[in-house]
Amino acid sequence: MRKLRALWMRIRGLFVTGYSADFNAELESHLQLHIEDNIRHGMTPEQARREALIKLGGIEQTRQAYRERQSLPWIETLWQDSRFGLRMLAKNPGFTITAVLTLALGIGANTAIFSVVKAVLMAPLPYKDPSRIVAVWTASPARGNQPLPSSPGDFAIWKKGGIFDDLAPSYDDEKTLTGQGSPQFLIGYAVSANYLRILGVQPQLGRLYTDEEDKPGGPKIALLSNHLWRATLHSDPNIVGKAITLDGKPFTVLGVMPPTFDYPATVDLWNPIAMAPSDFDDFNHTYVRIIGRLRPGITLEAAQREINALEAQTAAAHPSTDNGNRVVLVPIRQQLDGDIRKPLLILLGAVGLVLLIACANTAGLALARNAERQKEISVRVALGATRLRLLRQFVTESLLLAIMGGAAGMLLALAGTRLLLTLFPNDVANLQIPKVTEIPIDRGVFLFALAITLLSAFLFGVLPVLKATRAEASDAMKESARSATASRRSNRSRSAIVVTEVALSLMLLTAAGLVVASFQRVMNADLGFQSGHVLSLQIFLPIDRYPFKEREKTRALVDEAIRRMNAVPGVNSAGATNFLPLTGFWGTTNFLFRGQVPPKDGQLPEADNRVMTPGYMQTMGIPLLRGRAFTDADRAETAHVAIVNQTFARQYFKDRDPIGAELNLGTEDKPDWWRIVGISGDVKSFGQDQPTHADIYRPFDQAPFPILAFTLHTDTDPAALIKPAEQALWSIDSDLPVFKAIPLDSLANQSLALRRASSVLISGFAILALVLACIGIYGVMAYAVTQRSQEIGVRMALGAGRTDVLRMIMTLGFRLTAVGIIIGLAGALAFTRLLTSLLFETAAMNPLIFSIAAGVLVAVAVLASYLPARRAASIDPINALRTE
Repeated sequence: MRKLRALWMRIRGLFVTGYSADFNAELESHLQLHIEDNIRHGMTPEQARREALIKLGGIEQTRQAYRERQSLPWIETLWQDSRFGLRMLAKNPGFTITAVLTLALGIGANTAIFSVVKAVLMAPLPYKDPSRIVAVWTASPARGNQPLPSSPGDFAIWKKGGIFDDLAPSYDDEKTLTGQGSPQFLIGYAVSANYLRILGVQPQLGRLYTDEEDKPGGPKIALLSNHLWRATLHSDPNIVGKAITLDGKPFTVLGVMPPTFDYPATVDLWNPIAMAPSDFDDFNHTYVRIIGRLRPGITLEAAQREINALEAQTAAAHPSTDNGNRVVLVPIRQQLDGDIRKPLLILLGAVGLVLLIACANTAGLALARNAERQKEISVRVALGATRLRLLRQFVTESLLLAIMGGAAGMLLALAGTRLLLTLFPNDVANLQIPKVTEIPIDRGVFLFALAITLLSAFLFGVLPVLKATRAEASDAMKESARSATASRRSNRSRSAIVVTEVALSLMLLTAAGLVVASFQRVMNADLGFQSGHVLSLQIFLPIDRYPFKEREKTRALVDEAIRRMNAVPGVNSAGATNFLPLTGFWGTTNFLFRGQVPPKDGQLPEADNRVMTPGYMQTMGIPLLRGRAFTDADRAETAHVAIVNQTFARQYFKDRDPIGAELNLGTEDKPDWWRIVGISGDVKSFGQDQPTHADIYRPFDQAPFPILAFTLHTDTDPAALIKPAEQALWSIDSDLPVFKAIPLDSLANQSLALRRASSVLISGFAILALVLACIGIYGVMAYAVTQRSQEIGVRMALGAGRTDVLRMIMTLGFRLTAVGIIIGLAGALAFTRLLTSLLFETAAMNPLIFSIAAGVLVAVAVLASYLPARRAASIDPINALRTE
């Protein structure tokens, strides 16, 4: 034995400074091959090891090989480390495939979500110095304190206040394009000449209009969007200077805006606002949408304080319109992000937890794999490899694994971006979200993927590498290399990883449970109308042929259109209204009750202004709770009548009967009286998850409106009747454009697209986390059984039964899960608070959902622990002791 030890020290002395990865691998391979060959020839393990070491010591070439290899340049050493690492990964395909897939899921999901965040929240805006551009809104108590358009009078005061370098008004100005095939409805925007200068954009063709052209009586000119130019005008390169017909009048095309310019979103053209100076004396009508550029050196907070002070002075001068109002300044980036910003950031946080779980899972796999290589590591240390040398080798292997996972993750991200486009239903008007038609995987996304790949390599590699390089040379000579102390040290690390996985999984499970529960409540919420078998056609009457003052022509059109639509085969009933639910279009009106004294603060009560034909409520299935519905007898020349909804009755009448009450929808000087004749059910006009407004319905014949939505209740598929319904309309007026024809159930379904996509994604992340946690727990339990096979054999030899062993292993798994759940509950309480704004009728601190999430994890832990425990209970004590 003394001679053997001397020989071992001689071999070790040859390699005091370490070897290249290939050389160390060769020595270890030689040693293992000789040991295995000796055992096959009948030697005991100790004899086999001794003879192998003696034979290895006779290899005189080792000294010369070391001298040649120690002078290799670092790049060649790195190449050798990489080749050796690839061979080791190929030698363990089960570990490699599992680790690569785990990392690919984590890296791919993070890259896909980041690509959306970058495209929406981080993409540079195509505007000049966008940090100083703000949208200016007015919030009124009478209108629920929502940021809404302002009055021209308020604009004039703010423009002179010195807060802005420049301020510009705008308003919606829809147009009808004819002469280019079928009549086409265009979303127009009337903007002042300085509006586009504030944004700092230039047309790709032509020029902007000037201040001189933006005056009453100025030329009929327009700037086209890139989409309109390409889709309708066939990218005509000579379009500048040509005339197109809008609302029956020729407009000269002044220019075509670049494809990157889409503010406001979905606009087809821009034309001069042409407001007269007298228009800016109007404080009663709030229709102006304003943008401004803050003066240099002023912060948003300081500007907000100054404009609040200015609005307080305006309210003192105009109490009947401005008292109680406040001004809201919204940065242009936030204005463009709209309702998508918070869901995206929450998804980014959730997918970040998935990456942490994937890294923890891979770290657990690496720990188990390195434990199996402990003898190899000990031999290499004994042969002279330094810890720094081992560290470099293991880091190289971790990087190789991460790079393979990152490459696979990029492929998953490329496929996933198509799915993520469902977050942006661009044809739903009641959602304020940016227009996104593609999610590019560009250089920035690649750099992000590279960064999280390297981060992943560090997260999952640092602990296994540090533990692997702590091996002692003497371990190679010990038959008991898997000592109890070493096992406890290794198991603590793996147990910590499992606890981390369980805690992070619980956070995701609770978040997913809350979001899904909220989505189900939204889905089950009563819209107040029947969306099935109802077709809608939205139109905007061209003002050139249906001027607001000539209401009889509008009445005649609607009456005839409903008559012809009722005659379409498959149509049971037809009706019309001005603002169809879920479309995002709405309008309000002030009112006073007869005998009511106007409030001193000037804030008149306000309700949504809706008109409808007699058949509308029947077609939509809106219930009439009390009173009577409108009839064909409610004409322009008869007494004016109104129906209010249940929210209106509850808000303004409480326990009193509204039937017979009279509303003044005019002014004190020019009253316009309407008698309440009925109470209707509430309609969720702005979405299932939005509050119901107070509504006042009036007969269309008594209050004609230029915005129309025809509704048809059918006994067949509504989509199949789109063409016949349009033909019925065009048989009256062939130049009448249909803005949108869509079944109401499709409209209702689209309005939930953002919630649906968010709940599906976060649920997918939670399921993925659950699967990874299951794999992690199973891996730890399986390895614990392997490491403790001798102990289990001894226990069973001393009388322990299979049930005792089963209980011991199951208890270990349950204990780790319990600790993870306790830690995860604390994290979940903090994480779910961020979800509050996304939840509908669901409390963020929902004990039931928290309990279900914890119960699911316990069930997963029991399943993941049972299989290794059953295997442990079937260990043969004799074989276990003989192996050791």
